Amino acid sequence: MPSINRDAKSFEMNRAHWFAFAVKQRRTALRLTAAELSRRTAGLGYPISRGAIAKIESQARSGKIDVAEVLVLARALDVPPALLLFPGFATDGPEELLPGYFARSDDAVRWVAGSIAYPQEYELSSMRRIGDPAPPNSGVNLVEDTSLLAEALETRTSLVRYLERVEGDAQEVENAHEMLQRNAEQIAAIRHRRRNSLMDLWGMHPSLGDREDDNDE
Repeated sequence: MPSINRDAKSFEMNRAHWFAFAVKQRRTALRLTAAELSRRTAGLGYPISRGAIAKIESQARSGKIDVAEVLVLARALDVPPALLLFPGFATDGPEELLPGYFARSDDAVRWVAGSIAYPQEYELSSMRRIGDPAPPNSGVNLVEDTSLLAEALETRTSLVRYLERVEGDAQEVENAHEMLQRNAEQIAAIRHRRRNSLMDLWGMHPSLGDREDDNDE
């Protein structure tokens, strides 16, 4: 447990400090009292008492952060959960991701969002990244391909609507069908990559991905 290691406990308290700071700062920015915030969480089906909010903001929990509370407070405060964990985002400041391992706050949020495999280490003395970026892993690939699939499906919807509008123009109808064919090939390729990423990440059988894909359109 982190409590038996001084460096680990320091890391735990530091992360709790920034979470506490973010909750209080955002609550204040919204001009909410702790009681009002508590009522918002109750309305979301996971009531967090005024006292619990006070303990979070005053770091009276020995560094413990509850995942359910992070998600509910993020919704109640209308802020992405990642920014409650890393409120230094967009300030170019460093974040301690693991004991003694610092990264830029922007990279920390990108990591939580699944955009990068792991942030490059940030050297405090030189204030620059060191080492090489971690190559994309199956999780990053899955997130990226899911986003690309959504875009491709939106494009398909637009193309179908376009086809309906140009129904009386033979040349435009032919062009639309060609674009739809290319789009269909793109969707198939993305789905194939996504199934592979699911298998690599969770050991899932491709058929599970197939059933999920049936609902994409």
